[in-house]
This record gives sequence, C-alpha cells and structure tokens, in this order.
Amino acid sequence: MEIFRGLLILLVGSVLLTALARRLKLPYPSLLALGGTGLTLLPNTPELNLDPQLMLALFVAPALLDSAFDASLRDLKRYWIPVMSLVVIAVALSTIAVAVLIHSMLPAVPW
Repeated sequence: MEIFRGLLILLVGSVLLTALARRLKLPYPSLLALGGTGLTLLPNTPELNLDPQLMLALFVAPALLDSAFDASLRDLKRYWIPVMSLVVIAVALSTIAVAVLIHSMLPAVPW
C-alpha cells in the first residue's frame, strides 16, 4: 500500500508540474526533471524503492511519446542536420563520460 500511495503522489505531482509548465509555456520534461531533483533534495523525504522498468513505463515513456507527438515534422525536416549532429554529439559525450567515470571508480573494468 505504501508503494501505491507513493506512486499516486508522484503521478499527481507530475500532472501538476505538467499543467504548470503548459501555463508558463515551458517544456514540461525539463520542469519534471527539476521537480524530481528538488524532491530528492528535500529533507525527511521517504525512500521509495521502485523497479526501474516500472519507472520507465510510468514516467519516461509517456513523456517521450508526448514530446514526439508535439514535435513539428516540418521543423525536424528543415533542421535535420543540426538535430542529428546534436544527437550524435550528445550520445558520444555521454558514452565517453560514463566510460571514464566507471573506469575511474572501478579500474578492473576494461575500457
């Protein structure tokens, strides 16, 4: 029952943050990320251990799907070179950063 109540609070909070983001004309995924970060920094927040697959299905997948529906296909076709460049650079930098961090923390892990 504790997990259900925690999930319900998270879902209601995400709906409220999404409504606030639409009112302020901000991208709601960034506001959700800031809200989640702020939630982790609050003192005496109960620890909620959830399955990562459940979190992916409940929070990340709907946000990505809705963002994909809101994207303009015309703008994506127009700016496909800068978009693809940013995607490739972001993936490459993230991969390198994770590899360096893991190798520095666990030297036994090969490159």
